[in-house]
Amino acid sequence: MKFTMMDMACLCTCFCVLSVPVAAADELLPAHARSASQMSEAAGVFVATLDKEQRAASVFPLDAEARATWSNLPISMVRPDGLLVGTLNDEQRQALHELLRASLSSQGYAKLTGIMRLDDILFQIESAELMKDPNPRRQAMLRSRSSGNYAVAVYGDPGRDDWGWKLAGHHAAVNFTISNGQVGFTPTFFGSDPMTIDEGPYAGWMALPQEGARGIDFMRSLTDAQQRAAIIEDVSDEGIFEGPGRRASLAKYEGLKADELSVGQARLLRALVSEYVRNVDFDSAEAQLRLIDESGWDELWFSWRGPVDINGKFYYRVHGPRLLIEYNRQSPNHDHMIVRDPQNDYGEDWLALHYTEHHPVL
Repeated sequence: MKFTMMDMACLCTCFCVLSVPVAAADELLPAHARSASQMSEAAGVFVATLDKEQRAASVFPLDAEARATWSNLPISMVRPDGLLVGTLNDEQRQALHELLRASLSSQGYAKLTGIMRLDDILFQIESAELMKDPNPRRQAMLRSRSSGNYAVAVYGDPGRDDWGWKLAGHHAAVNFTISNGQVGFTPTFFGSDPMTIDEGPYAGWMALPQEGARGIDFMRSLTDAQQRAAIIEDVSDEGIFEGPGRRASLAKYEGLKADELSVGQARLLRALVSEYVRNVDFDSAEAQLRLIDESGWDELWFSWRGPVDINGKFYYRVHGPRLLIEYNRQSPNHDHMIVRDPQNDYGEDWLALHYTEHHPVL
């Protein structure tokens, strides 16, 4: 990396902010990580609230192929596996939220529940639009807009060393794997539509407020030459996003390699990565950040498609041996993001299992 006097000041700040929490967390962690134990306990409580039929619909073997079957499409198009949140009683919903809080950080919990709430808001928006323009297809789509149309599934026994769980529906899919005290959280998919609410009592509210902005901030920090290396296309390609069913389709790295960054630019890249990784509970996040650190922050690559415009339609990717982040602005007010671990999605490296990820056929 290339250093300036200003970079040296940034380096001191960056070291203090980014390095100390990892070391401190290591000293505090017990033999079995806090995240894994609290998730196992919360999942056990949730499963205990279910009756026999509900368990049959939501508790599956750990090696079930359904673990890797998920979609960001509305429920009217693809029915997610598991038990719909809308069918749960109050006790069961409270237990589910305890499991979410045991698994996610404050920011991750706010994002996920905000995305689910957006479906209720989208129902109100589209109901008003439908009154002006009745359309059978849009009526069918409208019925799918609900925070209750997300499904929860448990894989294996939360009382054992190896198990997993997921919550999936329109614009959100979280996949957790627990193995001998370790926690994997990839793939994680989030999206928001609308990205920013335009009018009414929630005008200005966003469920995913920083993902797009972090990418813009990083791009604007690059020199002209660095931007030329990072920009792959001047327009965003809708087919490039590594969503469900396109697993491991990115065979090579592209764009700008992180070893070309100044310390100040590297700090912004770390802030971008943290925005995605720190959606989960702190020791799960710290463990993944250590893996990225071990493989080398300089081994990350950054690429961009589309205009460098916070209001535009653009795509960016951060790609390395232990990390794949993609952000895709679908339209000026609709976005998608995903984070993966190329070596351990669905905990395959730990479980010695291989899952075939399929995109649902419409």
